[in-house]
Amino acid sequence: MIIPAKLLIVSSASLIASYALAANDTPSQADANAHPIAVSEPSTVLLESAKLPEPIERVEPKYPVSMARKGAEGWVQLNFVVGTDGSVNDIVVVDSTGMKAFEKAAVKAMKNWQYSPAFINGKPIEQCHNDIQIDFRLDGGQRGVRRKFKRNYQSVREALDSNDIALAHDLTESMKGKGLLNSIEFTYYSLLRADLAKAQNDEVSELQYVERILNTDKKGEYVGSEAYRMLLNRLFVLQLKQAQYLDALDTFQRVETQENNEDNIALLNPYVTKILDLLESDQVISIPGEVKQDGDWWHGLSRNSFSLSNVSGTLKTVELRCHNKRELYTATTDSTWNIPESWGRCSVRVVGDTNSQFTLLEIPKHSKQS
Repeated sequence: MIIPAKLLIVSSASLIASYALAANDTPSQADANAHPIAVSEPSTVLLESAKLPEPIERVEPKYPVSMARKGAEGWVQLNFVVGTDGSVNDIVVVDSTGMKAFEKAAVKAMKNWQYSPAFINGKPIEQCHNDIQIDFRLDGGQRGVRRKFKRNYQSVREALDSNDIALAHDLTESMKGKGLLNSIEFTYYSLLRADLAKAQNDEVSELQYVERILNTDKKGEYVGSEAYRMLLNRLFVLQLKQAQYLDALDTFQRVETQENNEDNIALLNPYVTKILDLLESDQVISIPGEVKQDGDWWHGLSRNSFSLSNVSGTLKTVELRCHNKRELYTATTDSTWNIPESWGRCSVRVVGDTNSQFTLLEIPKHSKQS
């Protein structure tokens, strides 16, 4: 039996309340590993004389039959390169709802995509900083949750309310093992995981699940407008604490687009101002990194110089994907990567053994370090 999703909103009230931004929940300048950093916009050359790639043909992915039979839905986020001939290559799955069938279908379809190539000064170049999310949704699919899911959801919520963190963890793992039917179930499962991570003071995992909620419920259709606004607030805070400053500024722009959201905008605006006021800081930015189970770690750079340090485990490669340049290097701790401004905004992808930990240092442009 399918239960309307709105029935779960009441039992999520504590979660929604807990995502309201508290005065002591925002990062300060003295927070470890959370110093504001400069926003690196695409280069002047890229903005003034570049012709960006435009899609010519995008082959729709085939809905996996096995997923359709289950009524399963999901999404896949990918990063890819548009070659000088307009072909799509070097496709990497950045995140997804966890269903391999959807990931394979998305990658297979993208291999047949065709773009007009990017040009600078009349010469074709690789466009190496491209992101997209492909959604798998069933037309006419059930817009609620199963009775079994609702029971399991309420059991986890009760465990969290009673601060039985171990039981809540076990129950959420059990829910994951039983499969999630559709986008609504994935949204509310991610709400549980975000709340569990918050109770465990695991802000890295909490950020991941809050992002997944908002990537699935893009307009607050499932959780409601109030919860959606609070989740955007929480996303901003978590990104700030994890030194994801460019992403935090992007999130604030989303906050500004929400209707009847003047109070939240006023609440966050001082922290945006603080970031902007300290863009020219001479502080070295320390960003903790850990290789995920799928073997990599991504970070959007805000400065043009960085290095790696404090490695525990094995790192293999460092890949730079910029607006108009891509490079692959051996991961070392005795090198500083200095990126030409003409490359534009860049993301760095560190590949290594699962659970390898390290620190990425973003270096001020006027630093004497070489």
